[in-house]
Amino acid sequence: MALNRERSQIQWDWTKIVFLNAAKLILVLFLSGVAASVKMMLRSHDPLYVLRELKNWSDYHRFDNLIVRVASEHNLDPRLVKAVVWRESRFQADMVGKNGERGLMQVTGVAARDWAASKGLPGIEANHLFDPETNLEIGSWYLGKAMQRWLAQDNAVPFALAEYNAGKSRVDRWVRTAGKKTDGAVSAQSFEDSIDFPSTAQYVRTILARYDFYKRRGPLKLADSERLAAPE
Repeated sequence: MALNRERSQIQWDWTKIVFLNAAKLILVLFLSGVAASVKMMLRSHDPLYVLRELKNWSDYHRFDNLIVRVASEHNLDPRLVKAVVWRESRFQADMVGKNGERGLMQVTGVAARDWAASKGLPGIEANHLFDPETNLEIGSWYLGKAMQRWLAQDNAVPFALAEYNAGKSRVDRWVRTAGKKTDGAVSAQSFEDSIDFPSTAQYVRTILARYDFYKRRGPLKLADSERLAAPE
């Protein structure tokens, strides 16, 4: 009996040691994760975004792989496309705008018809714009065309974003307005200052800020789940 009690005590002591060591390891890992998250937030210059990102990690990264592929096909920086997606839909593929825009990049029916015509397709149904790949394809095609149109500028991005939001004719007017103020030399800053639609001006500033935020992080990295799912 004494021997059995001694063995039971040894087993119990060993179990406590294992449990305590496991608890310490879990605590260390937890504190390391918290420290890394806090460091990320402080270095990001936008801790609120990082906090939301950590809370909804799958939402903020589940389309990264698709964004990288589609953006690259249209000679766009994936980080710029992701900034547009963030501004337009907060990564919600089923988003519907107040004017009927749909999906991740809030594609309009007009843009969808123009894209379909360029591909020799008969048309596209509105519900198809909720498909992430289709939506990113059309949105990136439209943004890519706008970027090409303004490549002569030192920085085509503000011009292309304004066109994506407000249309080419309005951008042409704002460029003429900026040119009159600067004797024909239009910079990205003078163009932005000439945008007389407050909503478009805010749209451009917001996306440029988010684009800079993503660029500070380096190249767009694929989420682990997407990387594992990608073909070799």
